[in-house]
Amino acid sequence: MKIYEFERSGVVLDGLDGTLKTASGVPVELRPQSREVLRVLASAPNRTVTKDEFSQAIWEGRQVGDDSLVQCIAEIRAAVGDTQRSIVQTVPRKGYRFNPPTASKTDPPVMQKALIALPVIGLVIALLAFLYWQNGNREKGLPVVAVLPLDDLSAAPHQDYLNDALSEGIITELARFPQFRVVARNSSFQFRSKPTDVREIGEKLSADYVLEGSQQFDGERLRVTAQLVETDTGAHVFADKYERNISDLFVVQNDIVHHVASEVGQALLSDMPGRSAPRDVDSRLRGLQARNIMTQLTYENWQKAIALEETSIREEPGSAWGYIGKSLMLIPAAVLGWMQPRDEVLADAVELARTALRIDPENYMSHYALARVLSRQGKHAESILHFERAAKLNPSDSIVYIGMSVPLLYSGRTEEALDALHKAEKVDPLHGDWLRWQLGLAYWQKNECEKALQAMQSMASPPIASNKALASILVCLERLDQAKAAMATFLGTRPGYTVQIEATSVPTDWKPDGMYERWLSSMKQAGMP
Repeated sequence: MKIYEFERSGVVLDGLDGTLKTASGVPVELRPQSREVLRVLASAPNRTVTKDEFSQAIWEGRQVGDDSLVQCIAEIRAAVGDTQRSIVQTVPRKGYRFNPPTASKTDPPVMQKALIALPVIGLVIALLAFLYWQNGNREKGLPVVAVLPLDDLSAAPHQDYLNDALSEGIITELARFPQFRVVARNSSFQFRSKPTDVREIGEKLSADYVLEGSQQFDGERLRVTAQLVETDTGAHVFADKYERNISDLFVVQNDIVHHVASEVGQALLSDMPGRSAPRDVDSRLRGLQARNIMTQLTYENWQKAIALEETSIREEPGSAWGYIGKSLMLIPAAVLGWMQPRDEVLADAVELARTALRIDPENYMSHYALARVLSRQGKHAESILHFERAAKLNPSDSIVYIGMSVPLLYSGRTEEALDALHKAEKVDPLHGDWLRWQLGLAYWQKNECEKALQAMQSMASPPIASNKALASILVCLERLDQAKAAMATFLGTRPGYTVQIEATSVPTDWKPDGMYERWLSSMKQAGMP
């Protein structure tokens, strides 16, 4: 029987009886049930052990709740230092698999023996291929969950925004679990009010499960129904109802998150990622209303939206949402000249975002807002750090990865920018135009202008400002007539715009060296005065 040594924790497993000891031979204490679970796993390395098998081997066939087994697994992972859940892997809805360490003290694996015999170059290639295969298969094996916007059954005065607050909150919290992947709201929300079969949704979003339901608010009580459906079969995995006061909105959200996590990822409440403090419901709802208003970017809409955020700051100063919203609202105000001077407006936006961060450091939008403003200020390195933190807190929101690509490009880290954009594509299968626009810029910077043009031409409703990027790409492809036509479209909405103005809107330290000059040269060749 193999003796396994776990490098991270320094403990040694005897696969015969499931006992753990330190390197010096001191026993590591485990409850008897946990030791038995470990013994069963170690006796079947690299094979999925089903829940029924555990039941027969440990509980003599008695029916016990999933929590008993999951608690044993959590204890084993803690004992062997399996923080990434890569040694004891969860196989959704089936059981668990023991992935033994690559080195065994008495019986080295066959692959290890073979690698020792390879020349150095061959060894490196083989290791890279193995890691690529391993990571690729692990990623493909993760179950994918899509959360649809809840149907709003509230009476007319109370309709709107509440269903989005619930659905988006569920997406954000679920995305923090490493046991599965969550589809970005941009894609799943495209099925709003569309009577679409879950099998079709699953196919379009590459999702294994769909969470759907409804909410109804009568002015005092909130009633929510939620059901998790398996897309392959259309079978209901669970269905539940919740009725609470509106102030308990986030309690309902967390109950649903816990239920989904338990069914899809076999996670206990004690094993769930830490959560931030309760957030104010009214501020969240105003923020969603403001975002909806800003889908049509006009000065009048901006005034209405920022007034909502200022109300939240005034009435709920302990909530981060108002500060986040106003910080983001000041960016277009500074860029479009609605508030001046530009530098002072952006400085105010930074202070608002930092206030949100102090109030709620675990809110990914606090980091996202600060990252966006810092990017506008040209503070690329600090901006990237906050984008990365936002992505860690919520890896399912494509806007974080797309936003991150901006400072990465200006820093000359083109491949990393493309990697971020491809991550956005992955979590957001039905991605929108901002992603395609950024892909166009990234490929232009890489001098792959045919790919850049293809990305730009795939935009459904190109914003007027994107014509500058399109013109630059067409200049790169030596299609000057088309470049001038694209620039004319842009200038038609910005009379008086010149190369001198453009020179102040992009970073002068744009990397790699010469990129700043290349961009401005493209603007001139396309006909910008």
